[in-house]
Amino acid sequence: MAAWKLDRRRSERFKVAWAGRLTCYFPGLVEDIEVKVMEISAGGARLEVETLEIGINHLVVGSESTRFTLKLSLPEYALSVPIRMIWYSAAQDKHAFNLGVLFLDTSAEVKETFDKILKDVALATAGS
Repeated sequence: MAAWKLDRRRSERFKVAWAGRLTCYFPGLVEDIEVKVMEISAGGARLEVETLEIGINHLVVGSESTRFTLKLSLPEYALSVPIRMIWYSAAQDKHAFNLGVLFLDTSAEVKETFDKILKDVALATAGS
C-alpha cells in the first residue's frame, strides 16, 4: 500500500450515530447547526452536515478567527468541546458533507469524559 494511503490516526475510531450541535463563531455571527456524529475517537470525529455554508460564511474555508464548538448530549454524558476542521468531502449517496474534526480541549475533565464515552462505545461494539 502506498505510504500516503496509510491510516495515521493515533487512536481507534468507533462508528456511532449521535445527534450533536455545532456552534459556529464567525466574525460578527454566532450560529448553531445540527450535525450527526458518525465516527468518534479520543482525538476527533467525523461529522455529517447538510451544508458547508451559513449565510456568507463557509465552515471550512474562512477567517482564521472563526471558532467551533461541538456539543454532545448523550444519555449519560454532556460534553462541549472546541474543535478544528481538518478536512471535508461530499458524503456518498447523500445530499450531505463529511467533516473531519480535531478536538482541541485537552483538559483533565474533558479527557476523563471522553475516556468514559469511548470505553462505553468499545464495550457496546464488542458486544454486538
